[in-house]
Amino acid sequence: MDIHDFQTHSARALETTRSIIERFGPRLAGTTACLNAARALQEKLLPFCGNARLEFFQTHPDAFMGFYRINVLIYIGCMVFLHLQMPLAAALGYSFILVAGFLEFGYYREFYDPIFPKRTCANLLATLEPQNQVEQQLIVGAHHDSAYELTWLRRWQKLYGLKVIVPDIIYATGLLFSWIWVFSLLFRGSSPVFSPYLTWFLTFGILLVLPKFFIVSRHGSPGAGDNLVASAMLIELAHIFASPGKVGCSSLQHTRLVFASFDAEESGLRGSRAFAKLHIDNLQSIPTFMLNIDSIYHIDDIQFLVSDLNDTVPLSRELAEQCARIAGAAGYPQKFMRMVFGGGGTDAAELAKVGVKTTTLLAMPTGLVRDGLVYHTLNDTVDAVEPGVVEACLRITHGLVLELDSDCTPNVSTPPQ
Repeated sequence: MDIHDFQTHSARALETTRSIIERFGPRLAGTTACLNAARALQEKLLPFCGNARLEFFQTHPDAFMGFYRINVLIYIGCMVFLHLQMPLAAALGYSFILVAGFLEFGYYREFYDPIFPKRTCANLLATLEPQNQVEQQLIVGAHHDSAYELTWLRRWQKLYGLKVIVPDIIYATGLLFSWIWVFSLLFRGSSPVFSPYLTWFLTFGILLVLPKFFIVSRHGSPGAGDNLVASAMLIELAHIFASPGKVGCSSLQHTRLVFASFDAEESGLRGSRAFAKLHIDNLQSIPTFMLNIDSIYHIDDIQFLVSDLNDTVPLSRELAEQCARIAGAAGYPQKFMRMVFGGGGTDAAELAKVGVKTTTLLAMPTGLVRDGLVYHTLNDTVDAVEPGVVEACLRITHGLVLELDSDCTPNVSTPPQ
């Protein structure tokens, strides 16, 4: 098969995705199914990259979404404190909810992790070495774990953003007015006039807060577009760039290709964080780039991230523009996106934190009001992924690899005279 037959490579990536889902089902981080899926991908990479290996790490995958339940329980406790005329206890509780929420979800800090079970996860890594001295490296990233089903996406998807924001507004209301109540008692010696109204407002507010306790179901998503198909693309890219007859080598001149399929991305980027921590010396020893591929569904939604992790981590605008130019030359959209606060994060963020020039290629709707999403639902199957968008991702990545290698200038030291 011709290595530039991207349509065939696309079809094969989709078939690999379908096969792994049929064999192992949903792949929640830390489960046997997820580890078996990683091993299946490893087997397919070995013929091209003889060094394909699993790197195991331990983390607390349930903490990332499980903290919502803890916050709801704390909210109920705060409500009880208000009825008992204990505003200081309530104010401290509301403060804890918001601070913990910002740390766990806003910045993906491992705040609640110690109280959740520890599980073993595995990143999959494989490399192709260039023909000559390594002067730079490009990581093509994906993740093979799948997410818990988001119950709020089962129906009324257009209201999803509102469903997320309203409980946080109620938390903030409780925080503000509870502290006003505390300072009123401290400086005036009496409760403010609004205290009974606040108490009952927050009591009825439980009707809007309680659904957050059930924001995720116990079911895992099939995770075809988010994000197993991207991991399957790594196999096809390894096939495209592998040097015939030389396992573990590519036809590139000075660029090492690293294929990384991370685990526990859906648990707060724990896999890419473990990878960055373990390989930080290597990542910083030579110029390193990363194209992360995530949430692949529709050609019309192709876009490149210029910030990540709730807009707290800048990505490489230069690399995103290079990818967009390559996409445009092939007839695909040239769009950029900042990850708005509340939008979450991708594995690119953890690599950007240690100095890697990186961007993420997305191909899904990212507006505040959306409908017809299969992302994080039980409908995230292979049928939801356009074959053409997989072909587009392969073409864009192929073009980026060739450009970076072509632009690489060997670092030749001049001997002393």
